[in-house]
Amino acid sequence: MVKQNSVSRRAFLRLSALGVASSLVAACAAQTAQPTASETSEDAAPAAAPEGQEGVQWGLQYDPHVATYERIAELVQRQTGYSVRIEPQAWPLQTKLIAAMAAGTQPDVICMMGKVSVPLYIQKGLMPLSDTVFDAVGVTPTEAFQEESVEAYSWEGEIYGVPTEANLVGSMVCVPTQDVEALGLAELYPPTNGDWIFDSYEHMWELAQALQVEENGRVVTWGLSSKGWDNQSYLGIVRTLLADEGTDWWDLEARKFNLDSEAGVQAMRMFAEIPVQMGIETELDENQFNTALAGKIGIARGISNPALQQGRDEGVYYELTAAPKVLPDQLPLFVGEAGWGFAAPSNTANRDFSISFLQTMCTHEGQREYAKIYGGIGAPAWKGLIGKYDHYSDPDLAGPQVQAAKVMEKLGPITRYYGEGFGYPSEVDQIGSSICSDVRLGKMTAQEAVNSYQERCEEQFQVYLDDIAALS
Repeated sequence: MVKQNSVSRRAFLRLSALGVASSLVAACAAQTAQPTASETSEDAAPAAAPEGQEGVQWGLQYDPHVATYERIAELVQRQTGYSVRIEPQAWPLQTKLIAAMAAGTQPDVICMMGKVSVPLYIQKGLMPLSDTVFDAVGVTPTEAFQEESVEAYSWEGEIYGVPTEANLVGSMVCVPTQDVEALGLAELYPPTNGDWIFDSYEHMWELAQALQVEENGRVVTWGLSSKGWDNQSYLGIVRTLLADEGTDWWDLEARKFNLDSEAGVQAMRMFAEIPVQMGIETELDENQFNTALAGKIGIARGISNPALQQGRDEGVYYELTAAPKVLPDQLPLFVGEAGWGFAAPSNTANRDFSISFLQTMCTHEGQREYAKIYGGIGAPAWKGLIGKYDHYSDPDLAGPQVQAAKVMEKLGPITRYYGEGFGYPSEVDQIGSSICSDVRLGKMTAQEAVNSYQERCEEQFQVYLDDIAALS
């Protein structure tokens, strides 16, 4: 499950005020010697280690992650001879990395999300990988990885991480199919009718109305919840509506947000306002994943977890389909936050190890070992794993993991990362989530919401520009 916490602008600026950020810039600038990339070859392998050489890898202090790091460490040692000392860290990783780099105690490799790496991109805190990693092993990132995943590590024409996950949040809808079948509606709605996507938002709302349960005039099971990962879901609708105009929610060339627009208002109504007015959704105190597992809602819109084994283990049976079409006879476009990947500090003390480790993650074997996480992820970054299920804990083609993965395979090509240069993704996510909640609570109309959203995005963009001026 993707963590919702991320580096906040305030935390980052506090580090800057304490001199950590400026020390990091100085530490990185001092390292001017750049190694020559090895000769590019289709059959190139990660560089071998000197005997007894060891490197340090940081990652999230979370059991599924640690078990994954251990598998990858074994692979790295087999392929390169380097041993890996794993040092799990509590969240947030990126602020710890900034402090460690300033103090000279940084790891050689870190598993982190590209989404939260913008402060490091600004400060040139991560090693550029185009020459030393991708070219050296003959991998073209745009061909080898799903676009959403590699876009999260792309910055001003360079790539600073090896992605291991796409994410697809906001593009997925989880349906309690046993309840649908019990209502005699299996032939009318996806996925039980054989389709992988709702025909329209009205189509999804009809099913939500049928799934809602009331007792003595009180709702005990809401028909729908879209709370959690709201921003990505909302921005996907905006992206779809603006596509015919040749623009997006953020226009990099014009350096302009397009949220306070007709498309922005229409998207906010579809995503948050209309379902509440229909009485099929309310503002709940937990995200849709948790409320689905607790049996408080029917349809869960946001991430795929309820469709997988965790729900089955807790007696909640969900299957995956795609978020609805926004326009008739046209597939929607989605906004994803990408996921985890591996990067190296630019001032790593063990550069050869860092490069060898990252080159290993540019192989099918390296990506496969990561993709076993959580019993098998449905949206791997590595295109070579799409359509392959033998690394799943449940490889049954009729099982929930494979069925969910088959839907995600259709979602990958129509999901792209937020974009670049608009500011801090985590900050924008917090803005979007809070505004969607205010709409559900009736504190704002859709029009008022997009006015506020635009203004707050512009404010954080100015902070971002100020940070670039101060830290670049």
